[in-house]
Amino acid sequence: MVRFAAIVLAQVMTVSAFAAGLPQLVSDVQVTDLRCEYLADPLGIDTNQPRLSWKLQSPWRGQKQTAYQVLVATDGRMLRDDRADLWDTGKVTSDQSIHVVYAGRPLSSRTRCYWKVRIWDKDGKTTAFSEPAVWEMGLLTPEDWKGKWISARGEGVPPLEDKSEPAASPEGREQGQDALATKDNSPQPAPLFRKGFILSQQPVSARVYVCGLGYYELHLNGAKVGDHVLDPAFTRYDRRALYVTYDVTDQLKKGPNALGVILGNGWYNVHTHCVWDFDKAPWRDRPVLCCQIELTFEDGSK
Repeated sequence: MVRFAAIVLAQVMTVSAFAAGLPQLVSDVQVTDLRCEYLADPLGIDTNQPRLSWKLQSPWRGQKQTAYQVLVATDGRMLRDDRADLWDTGKVTSDQSIHVVYAGRPLSSRTRCYWKVRIWDKDGKTTAFSEPAVWEMGLLTPEDWKGKWISARGEGVPPLEDKSEPAASPEGREQGQDALATKDNSPQPAPLFRKGFILSQQPVSARVYVCGLGYYELHLNGAKVGDHVLDPAFTRYDRRALYVTYDVTDQLKKGPNALGVILGNGWYNVHTHCVWDFDKAPWRDRPVLCCQIELTFEDGSK
């Protein structure tokens, strides 16, 4: 019995020594915080070659990336099997972890892209793949927009007039007479838009694409959509119009639904005299809105 125990112990020690002598092929570095165009899991990406970024975490100082591999797929299940139908970079010898430009298959509007990354550390050891992330393409061509521009009823906005007159002159006034008020150029009330519709079934995916000139606030079934304020951002309205994409799948229901928008002037229709002369901008006009909702159902219909 003693001899048998000694043999078993010797075998265990031999196996342990052999295992300890094997090179460690998997790095303890972790790839985290995957971003597309600086955003985590963004919707409505509007560039054909988005830039990808990630961060590294390690319990040890002095670690660094020496190579990377990016996988991008149209299906999350495919990505779980380490397969990619959009882009597989293979092993790329580089320490770059920001602004890695997508160079895979051409991306079309609304494409949902699942991706993950692994890297090789300073010792040449590879990490496990990161947790998957996702980005979704926006509407890339004018033909994708089926919604129409709408606005409040009425004529366009006339140019601002400054009919103020001074209440005093260098010569002075005995009684302060001839003081005149300026013309009332206060903005009109914000227009409200509402559209009701009935769904025969619950959608599995729902997106709203909104472009407001100037600011808007979107509501669905009585609740504000998103946590944004002052959308969309300011731009040169004579050159471009910005839009925002929302996932409203969880806010819709089978049966009657209602979509509402409050539309404001923003920087598109400035009513007060501004140091940058936005009140004289060539685009200045009554606020307008383009809103498009796209639904996908379980049977694949849209």
